[in-house]
Amino acid sequence: MREKIPPELVDALSKKKGFSLLIKGAPGTGKTILALEIIRMFGCANAVYLSSRVPATSLYEQFPWLDACIEPLNLMDVTKLYSSSEGVPRVEPFPDVLYSRLDQIGKPAIVVIDSWDAIASQMGGEKNEMFEASITQLVSGNEMKLILVSETLGTTSRDFIVDGVVTLKRPLIDYRRVRELKLEKLRGVRIHQPRYAFTLENGEFQYIKPFKRKSIKKPLIINSFPGSERYVSTGSEDLDRVLGGGLRRGSFNVIEFGDDLSIWGYQMLTVFMIINSIEQRSHCVSLPGCAWDEKGLRRELLPFVNEEDYKKYVTFFEVAPGKKGTEKRKNVKFLEGESIASDFGEIESFISELEPPVLITIGTDVLEHPYHLKERGRLGTMVRWLSRLMADTREAGNVAVLGTNPKLLLHGELTHLSNTYLKLTTLDNSVVLYGIRPETGLYCQDSTIVDDHLKLELTPYL
Repeated sequence: MREKIPPELVDALSKKKGFSLLIKGAPGTGKTILALEIIRMFGCANAVYLSSRVPATSLYEQFPWLDACIEPLNLMDVTKLYSSSEGVPRVEPFPDVLYSRLDQIGKPAIVVIDSWDAIASQMGGEKNEMFEASITQLVSGNEMKLILVSETLGTTSRDFIVDGVVTLKRPLIDYRRVRELKLEKLRGVRIHQPRYAFTLENGEFQYIKPFKRKSIKKPLIINSFPGSERYVSTGSEDLDRVLGGGLRRGSFNVIEFGDDLSIWGYQMLTVFMIINSIEQRSHCVSLPGCAWDEKGLRRELLPFVNEEDYKKYVTFFEVAPGKKGTEKRKNVKFLEGESIASDFGEIESFISELEPPVLITIGTDVLEHPYHLKERGRLGTMVRWLSRLMADTREAGNVAVLGTNPKLLLHGELTHLSNTYLKLTTLDNSVVLYGIRPETGLYCQDSTIVDDHLKLELTPYL
């Protein structure tokens, strides 16, 4: 089963001795769902959920899987239990109810109090502090896991009493909200990564694992997807859905990435697009960026496509001064890297001979550095060529995909010309994708292996 919470938190809650955890965050950050996920993972047998905010019936309706985790008797609405023993007659004080319930259930047990703030406000400051200290001592001596949910964001005395503290936040990326968990402390556990992104998709807590390039140790399958009269598939069902069907035929598409691991996200997108193009028997013409060449891309592609199809449908143009005419592979063509008009006239002529839709991928750093675009007049010449490529692409019904970095001189011109403008950035060692044109929400981009199939997946930050 896929782990839903960060590994450091799993290690802390897996200890045989008791552990107390404080979950803090503003309203709507996902505290209750995290607490329920901890119950599902660790405490289904002997779990008690004490809620002062959400009625039990509402919890069961919102999270049907709770039926298998918490007996109705142990999911309690504590709003009627706040009164002290000197208060209204026949109303049992909260501490007595908690201790009574713990005596009735087996060990080890897990207890969630949601929210602690509401209960503490009714008990008063001195009684509250005494009770906090007593229940944390109870935890350590009874192999119990205690989860306190709180909306108090500042540091209080309970932060020092409990064994662990996590804070849930909703930061912004380009005016779009994401979700983030910060591991403030976990007593006895080494924190390898202090922050994790997470999502509440489908009403479940799911942390986002750090992005890692997959090591392919056995043959895997990447499914391909046919295009339509209007669209060419990106090779990812999720991305096609976000774009409303795929990349529109005749479109000029820009993908922006940074100097961090988001460049791996761009390379992943490019590989899936090229594989899909090959499998659909469509031609691909590629001018790889400076960090890539035909050899590198061939290593990425050949585990998934037939080598003869690769040679037939994919053609690479590489800037290699003085090597023109010395190509050893039929699908690799060298460019001199001096004359923009000459080199890109050759590319245009080659593309015009191919049957549409042709996928054209260009790493635009290879346009900027070898062609000396900082020299007077050369940037304008390159922009005119790109404008002509855009017009030719539109007329032929091809698809152009250009990778760019904000530091490049061409960046502003490219984003202005593009039909589609996607951005890749990072959050807590994960790759985040979102659209400027069309405007989209934020998605975690990663690849997953399921039943010998490799998929490019986008997980929304909900």
